[in-house]
Amino acid sequence: MKGHGILLSMLLLCGSAQAQSSNEKQAVIIGPWKIEARFTKGQIIDHCMMSRTIDNGIETRFSRDDGGTSLTLTSQRWKLENGKSYPVEFVAGRATWKADVAASADAVRIPLSDKRFNKALRNANRMEVRAAGSTIRIPLDKSAAALARLDSCYENNRNAIETNPFVKPKP
Repeated sequence: MKGHGILLSMLLLCGSAQAQSSNEKQAVIIGPWKIEARFTKGQIIDHCMMSRTIDNGIETRFSRDDGGTSLTLTSQRWKLENGKSYPVEFVAGRATWKADVAASADAVRIPLSDKRFNKALRNANRMEVRAAGSTIRIPLDKSAAALARLDSCYENNRNAIETNPFVKPKP
């Protein structure tokens, strides 16, 4: 009987340790990019994102959700007007795309809606964001593989509940 009590205690401890580790965020690293899935409280996929911080402290984040892929650039040094739009020119390889980015206090965000630019982005070594005050250069090393993983992260997790409700989705 004593043996059963010890065995039961061990199983409970292992179960709680396993539950704790399954709640931790999982991330996949591809080169300098960190790719992870974000879920709602109901464990439904909200979005997948890949991010990196470049030398000047600017965080570059690509997010994938039902609306497609978007780009967010963030810097604690920026003092932007919340709600204002700023005109910028994006350059990836030979493709250029002019658009307005939406600003918050320290970040700008834009849905990546130009198909030609998006294709070039996957093959370029660097992306430039040309704004009125400066040009931001973002190295895109390993981004083709990371962007492919970002897409598969979202697609796999979006369908995860229908395919196997007993397995935790992966980034």
